[in-house]
Amino acid sequence: MMPKIVMLKNFKKRRGVVAVALALNAAAAYAQLAQPQVLEAQPQGQPQTQRLSAWLKTQTLPADAYPLGTLWATPEEKVRQQAEHEALLQSLPSLVEQGVLTASAMQGLQRDLQAMPPTGRVKLSNVEDDWLAAYPRKDPLLQPGDGVAIPSRPLHLRVMTQDGAVCEIPHREGLQAKDYVRACLGGDGPATRHGDWAWQVQPDGRVQHVPLALWNAAEQDQPAPGAWLWVPVSGTRLSLDWQQRWAEWLATQGVSTRLDLAAFAAPTRQVQPPALLPSVLDLEGRHVQPAPSASNWGNVGLLQTPTARMQEAGYFGLTFHRTWPYQNSNVFFQPTDWMEAGFRYTDTSNRLYGPESFSGTLPYKDKSIDLKLRAWRESALLPELAVGLRDVGGTGLYSSEYVVASKRTGRFDWSLGMGWGYLGARGNLSNPLSKVLGQRMDTRVQDGGAQGGKFSTSSWFRGNPALFGGVTYQTPWNVDVKVELDGNNYQHEPHDNNLPQHSPINWAVVYRPTKGLDVSMGLERGNTWSMGFTFYVDMAGLNVPKVTDPARPAVQVVRPKAEPNWAATADTLAAHTLWDVKQIYRDQNTVVVEAHNSASVYAQERLDRAVAVLHQAAPAEVENFEMHHHKVGDVLAVEKVNRTAWVAQQTQPARTQAPVQPVEPVYVTEASKTRTPLLPEKALNYWAEPGLDLIQTLGGPDGYLYQLSGALSMGLELPWNVKANGTLRYRLSDNYERFTPGWSNMPQVRTHIAEYMTTSRVTLENLSISKTNRVGQNWYGAAYAGYFENMFGGVGGEVLYRQPGSRWAAGLDVNHVKQRNFAQDFGFRDYAINTGHLTGYWITPFEGVHTSLSVGQYLAGDRGATMSVQKVFANGSSISAYATKTNVPAAVFGEGSFDKGIAWMIPFDAFLTSSSRYSAGWSWKPLLRDGGAKVGRPVNLFADTVWLSPNVKAHSPAKPDNDSVAPDDRVEGYQRRR
Repeated sequence: MMPKIVMLKNFKKRRGVVAVALALNAAAAYAQLAQPQVLEAQPQGQPQTQRLSAWLKTQTLPADAYPLGTLWATPEEKVRQQAEHEALLQSLPSLVEQGVLTASAMQGLQRDLQAMPPTGRVKLSNVEDDWLAAYPRKDPLLQPGDGVAIPSRPLHLRVMTQDGAVCEIPHREGLQAKDYVRACLGGDGPATRHGDWAWQVQPDGRVQHVPLALWNAAEQDQPAPGAWLWVPVSGTRLSLDWQQRWAEWLATQGVSTRLDLAAFAAPTRQVQPPALLPSVLDLEGRHVQPAPSASNWGNVGLLQTPTARMQEAGYFGLTFHRTWPYQNSNVFFQPTDWMEAGFRYTDTSNRLYGPESFSGTLPYKDKSIDLKLRAWRESALLPELAVGLRDVGGTGLYSSEYVVASKRTGRFDWSLGMGWGYLGARGNLSNPLSKVLGQRMDTRVQDGGAQGGKFSTSSWFRGNPALFGGVTYQTPWNVDVKVELDGNNYQHEPHDNNLPQHSPINWAVVYRPTKGLDVSMGLERGNTWSMGFTFYVDMAGLNVPKVTDPARPAVQVVRPKAEPNWAATADTLAAHTLWDVKQIYRDQNTVVVEAHNSASVYAQERLDRAVAVLHQAAPAEVENFEMHHHKVGDVLAVEKVNRTAWVAQQTQPARTQAPVQPVEPVYVTEASKTRTPLLPEKALNYWAEPGLDLIQTLGGPDGYLYQLSGALSMGLELPWNVKANGTLRYRLSDNYERFTPGWSNMPQVRTHIAEYMTTSRVTLENLSISKTNRVGQNWYGAAYAGYFENMFGGVGGEVLYRQPGSRWAAGLDVNHVKQRNFAQDFGFRDYAINTGHLTGYWITPFEGVHTSLSVGQYLAGDRGATMSVQKVFANGSSISAYATKTNVPAAVFGEGSFDKGIAWMIPFDAFLTSSSRYSAGWSWKPLLRDGGAKVGRPVNLFADTVWLSPNVKAHSPAKPDNDSVAPDDRVEGYQRRR
């Protein structure tokens, strides 16, 4: 018997009446949705619209009603679906021509598409009337031509294969997708007759990509009655995009069992699959959430050895680990899902940093950088494979190269690798590369360079290697158990610090008391206890609700009739957006806001807040809003918003599934002679913002050095685009008196840091005056003078060429600077230099990567180039690295050989409870030297012209974790932007 449904048919012109049809045949009713038939009624008055919540309150549903499968259909969405239906049909023959599908599979899918015509379904967030009434933005406004259908609860679900075959199987509580797939398609191993992944389409239209095999096992939602499971074959060549399109087409159909099974290709029915037996250990991994953990060395691994696993892009971790005599302080990060990088400081307790007269009793401290790259992802047959380098570009004391593979079976994650150098110091294997590259690969020469910082490529993958490996069991109780075979026998330790090893087997347990903290304890070398702590955060997932911001104005459909107090509106607008609102104009039915200093990492969020304020204030006849964004003396971009369309977006769900695109800026302003200013002319704009500064230096014989200061930043905007800026600092606490000056064969442009930090408690950090202007089409210029930074001041200028929306830009800066007094007052020292750079910028289209290359003369008179690479995540956080190589030999440069560093930046918007236009930044350099040093300039035209970037609207607050939100707000893994 077909399920019953309640069917809301097309609205007709009735006064306060909604026409409803009660259909007993579900297939016929849904067919009516595909081909709407209007109930005739006497046309009186105007067409009526009604919220879905209001309509639901008027309905008495049967006891077996199934709200999860409710289908709301709109004519607009049906038009979109008709085009998508045709596109899917047209794509099938081309997939056969490309060898992606077989001819029989094409025929099966074609038949399935014929059985699944466009319905016009739009996904609903919820079907509870009180819930919808409380959230109007998710409560559809039913209009003439719409349809609503609520089916009765189905007893089955359906499994569809890549060739279009459909299996109907009874639903059983507690089973996962893999159980239904195995029951329908057979085989104890999921890869025997079908693939390792399925697209699970729930009756409410949610589409999920779920694993089916042991190697990719993970906790997942159960399929509900009436769900679809679409299972591509193992090793399918169908792209993920096409697979997703097909799954989303299934989501348009509503409850899977509403359609006649016989209409599909190769229909079958199966008996109910058996119930699952309870398993305390969950070895199969049905409820596991794979979470790799850090090794002693900070990278993803076991204890001493790495694995091929990676963290999610955006991971940032700080690991402290002690295994006598070594103590590692590791900083690791994941710029992309295929690259892991980090650096560390290793203290050796039983070796001193140097002569006691130089370093006292400070233990030896070594600096190193690591890199690991994934070669390929794990699949049903192949393990995940990674290649890595340890202690690259450092002294080379712990340098290693390795190849490692990892394979999962449920809750167990196995790894096996081969290591050279420190990782493979046991050296009990012959080098397999010697058979390919010759006997030169048999000999390893350790050479990090006299000053360190040298990439000793001539030693990579040389010498006798050793195997390493192990397993991690991720228990159901927030504890991981690790066991490994160590490839090092500790008989070739740096500084002749050889250690006894009673066993090559190491083990540890890792406990996760809370998100963001791992605690580990284990036994290594068979005789030494170890312990570590890892603190970590997902930079790409940071997002904190803005609970201390002014409450965003509620959006009402009804518009004000009277003119507002525009001065008060401007103040409210500034409070909600943090823009400097210089003027508001009225131009017939358009309100124009002149906004200065309006760049923000979350530009769309700021725009929505601005429009909410303007909509609350502007009289009814105003139909359009324009935001003119000013910088460098001109309007750089204009955002245009239609009021009616925006209000509809804010007060009801979209009537189609087409993605809603953010308002993109335009770069041409239209002159108007009828604009009427609504605000009085403002006096000079000035500001003073107090705060705290933390300056820190890591490394060297002095350990960790810091200075905490109170800071007062001040600014004054003058006519003709002239601006004055300055910062006063008051030193609160520091330990730079411990700084041990190093030798330098170059002008000491940076290594006088201790004198600058300790000479005076009150300092003038910077004080400058600058003028910026658009000097021609796509050309921008700046001139500035004053105390640029704490060590240098002078005069300079910059010119930038940048086209609106272009990924490329180029700039040139030229400066004459002089070294400031150590007291950072108004005086100068004798040293002066001309410095400047030609810089090219490229915002690549690849994974949020930005690059720049600068060529020129640096503060110490050396000449060379600086390469910078930055990874920007979807929430605006970023990780960057740079390296500078100049004409100064390594022996003259000093320890480190060349300048390099890493930096992190997180918008305050991402982790504070109130909005901010600023960001928090940290940087790390292995050692402070004088070579390759740039002057800090008071103006950066590339940063000031961010409104011209093609990515200016690309960033948004990260979505919360799925376990902290309602089901309708969840974001599936394949949809989450990082």
